[in-house]
Amino acid sequence: MDKIMDFLQKILNPMADKISSNKFMVSLGETFQLLLPVIMIGSFVALFAFLDVQFWQDFVLSTGLRTIFMTIQSLTLSIIAFYVLIVLSFLYSQKLEVNPISATIISIMGFLILTPHEIYTAIPMQWLGYAGLFGAMLVAGIIPQFYKLLIKKKIYVKMPAGVPKIVEDSFASLVPCFMVLLVTIILATTFNNSRFESFHNVIYTLIQTPLQGLGLSLPAYLSMQILSTLLMFLGIHGNTIFATFSPITMVAGAQNLEALASGTDLPNIITSSFGVFIQPGGIGATLGLTFLLLFRSKSKRLRTLGKLAIVPALFGINEPLIFGIPIMLNPLLFIPYILNPIINTIVTYSAIAIGIVPRLSGTEVSWTVPQVLSGFLAQGWQSSVLQIVLITSSTLIWYPFFKMVDSRIAAQEIAAEQEDSQVAV
Repeated sequence: MDKIMDFLQKILNPMADKISSNKFMVSLGETFQLLLPVIMIGSFVALFAFLDVQFWQDFVLSTGLRTIFMTIQSLTLSIIAFYVLIVLSFLYSQKLEVNPISATIISIMGFLILTPHEIYTAIPMQWLGYAGLFGAMLVAGIIPQFYKLLIKKKIYVKMPAGVPKIVEDSFASLVPCFMVLLVTIILATTFNNSRFESFHNVIYTLIQTPLQGLGLSLPAYLSMQILSTLLMFLGIHGNTIFATFSPITMVAGAQNLEALASGTDLPNIITSSFGVFIQPGGIGATLGLTFLLLFRSKSKRLRTLGKLAIVPALFGINEPLIFGIPIMLNPLLFIPYILNPIINTIVTYSAIAIGIVPRLSGTEVSWTVPQVLSGFLAQGWQSSVLQIVLITSSTLIWYPFFKMVDSRIAAQEIAAEQEDSQVAV
């Protein structure tokens, strides 16, 4: 294990050091740390709203609690892109040493212009949430840089000496604001009148179109899992990819149920419930990583995060880890994040194809059902055993990469404590 750790550190640490010195990447990491309370609250209320246990659903529906939970979720996780846009624009502008308030306001304006909306009526929340997260990060990275360039080139309205600072800043941002307005309106109009229909929809259209023609096979399903995981790593939620396959897998499940009822051989290996094996703990198969944070972390921050994230992780919600460590755009965690779903898909398909695990009955199992139980509901005890094996293997794959991240963060914490103690003296 030590040799593996040394090898990985030699390859990945220089890349991580380079990224950690990048102002935008540092700002992005700080953004998600600051937004962790919103992310945690949104994760828990999503669990409370959608936990697929009949007596619980009866209770939250009869008492009106589900509406309350869904309202909270809709104003936290469901508009996470808007929170990221504001905080990231502000933090990144600070590091670029331009007026953070002005740059943030202009970034918000540019993002909203690029976002489809109903004039004087509404902005679809779809693009304020995960679907718009990539666009929000793009806008928050480009507009502050553009603002700085204009200020550096002295392309702004300069006020005479003696004018109050707030007035001077206001007029200094006038030209950048107008130029961003002009560019974003041109872009928005171009995209709205194209087959993409909006700036945000470009990535989804380009990805979904080829996927829709792949059909249901191991290569197709594996491609879907890889793409959804890769997109999530980049800050684009993979649910749109899963949605592309849902109609196909649901039909396959219905065919298996029909065959089961008639006493004939089940025709399909991949059904909707096939997914309960692939991503234990959420996209990237992060359940094992949560256990490592909880029980093996030297870093105080990661151990605390593990305590907060364990309950959502058991029910397939891993946003606290995606944004809290963070996993997203973290080169030290990219390999296990993308590798685990690949291995889980191949192992699961092979185990069913060979006959070690019987073909799935076709029963629809909700994504919120915990591991082991979800496998039992999908097929029986053999599936539960397979899930235990997959969780164990994914945890082992996470371990060396977790150790690297944990060591780096623990060292940063120790350095910060020493600096604080010196200041106190």
